Amino acid sequence: MLLLLACTSSSIKTDSVPPDVRDTEQDSLPTVTDTHTYDSAETGGDTGGDTGSYDADGCSDLYDPEVVQEFSIDIEDADWSALQADYASGAKNYHPIVLHYGDEEVDDAMIRLKGNPYFSWYDEKMQFVIAFNEVDPAARFHGQRKISLDATWYEPTYLRDRIAWSVMRGQGALPFACANGATLTVNGEFYGAYTNIEYFDHEWLERSFGDDGATGTLWKYGSDPVSNAEASDGSAIAAMSATTDPAVLVTLGDLDEWVTEFAAEAVLGDDDGYWCCNHNYYLYEHPTRGILFVPWDFDDDFDVQGYDADPVRGYPNNMGLFAQPLVLALTADPTWGPRFVDAVDSMNAAMDPDVTIAQIDDWEAQLSDAVEADPHRSIGWEEHVAAVERMRAWVRARHAFLSSWVACRRGSTADLDGDGSPVCEDPNDTDATVHPGAPEICDGVDQDADGWLDDPTDTPSGCDDCVRHDFGARHFLLCRNPRTNHDADVNCTSRGGALTGPVTTGEYYFYFFYTWPVMENWWTDAGSGLCGTWDEASFGSSLANCAEAHPSVCGIP
Repeated sequence: MLLLLACTSSSIKTDSVPPDVRDTEQDSLPTVTDTHTYDSAETGGDTGGDTGSYDADGCSDLYDPEVVQEFSIDIEDADWSALQADYASGAKNYHPIVLHYGDEEVDDAMIRLKGNPYFSWYDEKMQFVIAFNEVDPAARFHGQRKISLDATWYEPTYLRDRIAWSVMRGQGALPFACANGATLTVNGEFYGAYTNIEYFDHEWLERSFGDDGATGTLWKYGSDPVSNAEASDGSAIAAMSATTDPAVLVTLGDLDEWVTEFAAEAVLGDDDGYWCCNHNYYLYEHPTRGILFVPWDFDDDFDVQGYDADPVRGYPNNMGLFAQPLVLALTADPTWGPRFVDAVDSMNAAMDPDVTIAQIDDWEAQLSDAVEADPHRSIGWEEHVAAVERMRAWVRARHAFLSSWVACRRGSTADLDGDGSPVCEDPNDTDATVHPGAPEICDGVDQDADGWLDDPTDTPSGCDDCVRHDFGARHFLLCRNPRTNHDADVNCTSRGGALTGPVTTGEYYFYFFYTWPVMENWWTDAGSGLCGTWDEASFGSSLANCAEAHPSVCGIP
């Protein structure tokens, strides 16, 4: 279930040059310590004079959390046109650029597009990989072969990857990516704000596992070898795919690491990883530990899922998405099931809401000027602000829910807050105002513990439950609380709009992305009682005349 707050409209800045954000200081952020100069042994080859530093966890200074990195590129008009043609066709060809970073210049860098062209490339903003080793395979820049600039159209906060990786890093038991914020200028014109994420390659393997542990094969999606391909024939991966027997699996990989990785995705609400949906993840064949799960791509996390998504069952009424055989087998196992619960508890502790929300606030302040000035962002400024607020609310609600979930799974029947609801029925057993049957008020908290935000039954339209999303020239309000068709129509009309459905293929993607997690019908038309769901396979709508109450999609000018 989605945790939604409302937002309003205003103009979007399109300044050609962003404010100077590189030297922004955030005293509460982690500091870079134990810095060292790179040498060839640390970077895996001849650095060609490459200099830089790394912190105590081995993260390059390109990922210093205290600054927003400013990257600038020069690219010939013909190459820029070719890059745009790649964007239209779905290609990922490299094109030459000159990279500028402070006083440094790399005149043989290359750039290509990143992301999924079949889902991610539906607005004008492109995402990039910048490579330093395409011309000279031994070349590195601040210890890196490549940098990855991420800004998907469905990620309105510019923070999800950074916060997720920070929580992972704080938990300390799993490999993680270094990340911070960045801006990109193209031929002197500000192009946009990004999340700067460490690229998963041999340098990442060395940082994560050390030189001796970096000789195994890294498999993207568990099937595509992207590093040290020659080190494996794939037989161990095939054997893992052929069984769910823990007694066999334990001979193939580190099952403690597996359940910890599954727990990390569950705690963070990963909507596009292995735990949910068998999509974005890596498998790494470690030379001594066997197969490891490696999470990847957290831009679809946090409030995309409801705060009360079950760590084993996932979304209500949508178990099929979460039916990954290995997750189900291990969480049901008498040995590994309790270890999964322990791992959820540990990861939830790492997502301490006070610490995590402080990072959200710090990094939002750090990057907000660049986001507001971004001429290519796919969202309105108010949508960005509201999305960050939803993220804050979700972190606190999720942490409380998981604390109760862990206690329940461990057999507790206590009622810690004395509100009459035991821990297994109470998604926040430390707050007596939150429990089934509690009076709901319009404050962004689910007091009655039904999974719906701000939905008092006596005044179902008394709270502003709609969130605005901009898509091209069209604007939508997704109103999450269930209403009758008449009440949904009245609510939408009062906002100056009309109940509506998708028109273009891009809008089908948009509708599907924002509504599929709850797998319910949504009102799309008034009068006729027309409602529907959206089909992932065809990105068309499946419409029917519906009764009862449903959430609604409101199109506004």
